[in-house]
Amino acid sequence: MANPEVKPDSLGARLRFDRFELDEADARLTCAGHPVALAPKPFAVLCALARSPRMLVTKNALLDAVWGHRFVTESVLKSAISQVRAALGDDPKQPRYIETVSRRGYRFIAAAAGTPSQSGAAVKPNGAGGTAHPALTVLTALCRGDAALADLIRAVAAALERERLVLNQPDAQSLA
Repeated sequence: MANPEVKPDSLGARLRFDRFELDEADARLTCAGHPVALAPKPFAVLCALARSPRMLVTKNALLDAVWGHRFVTESVLKSAISQVRAALGDDPKQPRYIETVSRRGYRFIAAAAGTPSQSGAAVKPNGAGGTAHPALTVLTALCRGDAALADLIRAVAAALERERLVLNQPDAQSLA
């Protein structure tokens, strides 16, 4: 089964799997080109899972990512997951898209549409011109509502990468 291709940008994930397309930046889920109705919180849960394909996302991480620091119980998460599964036509007993990891969380397991099998999710070059580090992808995705903050994070990451490259050059060792 192929891993989903996530295209990170400052506004969130864009992902094609099976007949679905998830566009976080445009807050749209479509199936075969037709809009799929999904309330904002379940949509946010789906996006949070899609940003970490094939990886366990704990219940606490999902609650923090979607509901922030508000006090909510796990039942709201279970309800949101049920709504996502209903929208995707997914069966929790034989999942194709969202797998339950008992007592821990959930995993996005959908196969990407039209991509060859890969060992991990494909990461596209970021705006700074390099390949996005997974941590950088997560940080920019968390800042999806604030493009300026996401740009700042990418700029700092690019500067740190340039510094690392300079420090690893043989001539840099003689300067120290």
